[in-house]
Amino acid sequence: MYHGKSRFLTASVFLALMGGATFWSSPSSVSAENSSPPHAHQTGMPAQSPGWAEQLKGQTIVEDAMEGRAERAALVEQQHHRMMEQMQKDMEHKGADTGAFDSMSMIHQYGAGPANGLLASTPGVEPVSMKGGLCPKTAPVRNYDVSAINVEISLNQWLDYYPGYMYALTENIDKIREEEAKNAEAREKEGHADPGAVKNGIQDQWIQPLVIRGNQGDCVKVTLRNQLEFGEEVSLHINGSDMVMSQTGQPATTTNPDTVAAEGQSIEMEWYIHPDTQEGGKQFHTYSNDRELTVMGLFGVFVVEPRGSNYYEPLGTGPATEATSGWQVMIDNGDGPDFREFVLIYHEVGDEAFRPVNKHGDFLPQRDPLTDAYRPGARALNYRSEPFGINNMHVQHEYFGFEDESMAYSSYTFGDAAPTIPRSYLGDPAKFRIVHGGSEVFHSHHPHGGSIRWQRSPRATQMPVWSTGQNGPVKYPVIRTKSDRVDVEVIGPSEALDLETECGSGLCQWLAGDFLFHCHVAHHYVAGMWGYWRVYNSLQEPGVQNDVMAPLRELPDRLGR
Repeated sequence: MYHGKSRFLTASVFLALMGGATFWSSPSSVSAENSSPPHAHQTGMPAQSPGWAEQLKGQTIVEDAMEGRAERAALVEQQHHRMMEQMQKDMEHKGADTGAFDSMSMIHQYGAGPANGLLASTPGVEPVSMKGGLCPKTAPVRNYDVSAINVEISLNQWLDYYPGYMYALTENIDKIREEEAKNAEAREKEGHADPGAVKNGIQDQWIQPLVIRGNQGDCVKVTLRNQLEFGEEVSLHINGSDMVMSQTGQPATTTNPDTVAAEGQSIEMEWYIHPDTQEGGKQFHTYSNDRELTVMGLFGVFVVEPRGSNYYEPLGTGPATEATSGWQVMIDNGDGPDFREFVLIYHEVGDEAFRPVNKHGDFLPQRDPLTDAYRPGARALNYRSEPFGINNMHVQHEYFGFEDESMAYSSYTFGDAAPTIPRSYLGDPAKFRIVHGGSEVFHSHHPHGGSIRWQRSPRATQMPVWSTGQNGPVKYPVIRTKSDRVDVEVIGPSEALDLETECGSGLCQWLAGDFLFHCHVAHHYVAGMWGYWRVYNSLQEPGVQNDVMAPLRELPDRLGR
C-alpha cells in the first residue's frame, strides 16, 4: 500500500518539476515587452518556489529516502536541467525564424526559452487538408437527407431519459416522434410493466445514433436540414473526409461559414470517397456549438465500405431488404466474404456535471448508493445505458432485502439489457466499428470470451483472419502475423477503430452463447456501459426463437449453412 502511494506522489512531483516553470513563474503575454533574454544557466525554475511546492518536494525526498532511493530527487532534478539545456541549444541551433509553432511548442510545455507564450491558431486558416473536390460524373451516387432534431432519449426500459439531440434521416422523423410519444406515455404509468418503445438490445427501433454508409469510389451527397429549436445553428462534419459544398465546391470545413445551417435552413454537401480510402468507421458531429450539442447526442457514424458492397437489413423474414441506416447491417461484400457489421458507440450523457432523470422526472444520483459507481445512467452505448444499482439491484433490495451485483450483469435475472446486443450465427464473419461519440472521458472496449481477439492493424496483412471460421472450427489458427493481436482497445473522443474478430462469430472454437463486452473501467460498466454479442447455433425464425428479439436473417452468401 505504501509503495503504491509513494510511486504516485513521486510521479506527480516529477510532472510538477517538468512543467514547473509554466505555473511557478508569473503570467506573461506573447508580446516582447514581457519577454527577457535567457540566462546562461537557465533551468526553467525560479530561485524561489511557493511554499506548497517546496513542501511537496520535501515530502518526496523523505519518501524516496524511506524506500532506499535517497538520490532519486537529485537525479530527477539533474535530468530536468539537462532537458532544459538541450532545448535551449536546439533553439539556438535552429535560429529565431523557424515559425511560431515550432518556436513555441517546447516553450509552452516547459516554460523555457526567450519568450513565454501560449500556442494559438491563426484566424481564418483551416488546419486540415483541403484536397477534396466535387464528385466526378461517373461515380455512383448515394443521397442522404439528414435532419438535426431535438428528441427525448430514453436510456433503458426503466425509462430513465434526458432531453437531447440527434441526427436522423428526414424520412424517419415521424417514426421517431411515435417512439418518443410512446415513451412519454409509458412514463406516466405506475410501476415498470410498460417499457414504452425501448426494446431489448436496440433492435428494430428508430431512436438511435445515425449510422450511414458509402462505398469506396462512391459520391455521397448529404442534405443537412436544421430542425433544432431555440435558434441553434448546426453543421455536420465527418472526421477524415474531404467534404465540399455542392454549390461552390469549397471545402466543408470549420472556417467556411457556408457549412453552418441556421434554424429552419438547409445546406448541401458532397464527398467523393476515393477508391483508395481506407475501409472503416468515421465519427461525425457538429462544429457549431459542438460542446453542448455533441455531448447531448448530436453525433453519428459514417462507415466506408468495400467497393461494390450492398447493405441489407439483418432483422426480419423473407428476402433481405436494403438498409439505409442502422448500427447493425449485413454487408454483401463487393470483393470478399459477406459480413455482419456492428457499430458500437461509447459516449457519455452530457458533461460530467449533467444528470439524466428517471421516469418521474427526478435527477439520477451522481453516485450510485448501492454500487458507488459515478454517474449511473450517464455512461452509455448507442443512446442506451443499463446501470447496475439504481434500477436492477434496487428492485432486488426492495423485494428481497439484499442485492447481488452479479445478477445485474447478464440476462438471467432481468432479461436482455437495453444497450446494444449484436447478433449473428456461428461462423458468420463479423466486423465491429468502435467509435467514441462523447467528449470528456476515455473508454476501453473489452469483450469477454477467452479467445476473442483481433489484429491491432488489420491492413498490415492481406490475410483475412476475420473470415477463416466460415466452414467450421479453426483448430490451428495462424500464429505469426504482421500485426499484433489484442483483446482490448482504448478509445478517446472522436476516435474510431475497426475490429475484425479472428475466425468470426463463435471465435475459432465455434462457441454459441453470449459474449459480454463493456468499458473495462469498472465504474463505467457498473454505471451502464455494457452489452453482449449473442451468437446462435440455430435459426432465429418466428416460432422457434431463443429470445424476445426480432427474427435474424442469414448472410446472403451463407444461406442454408
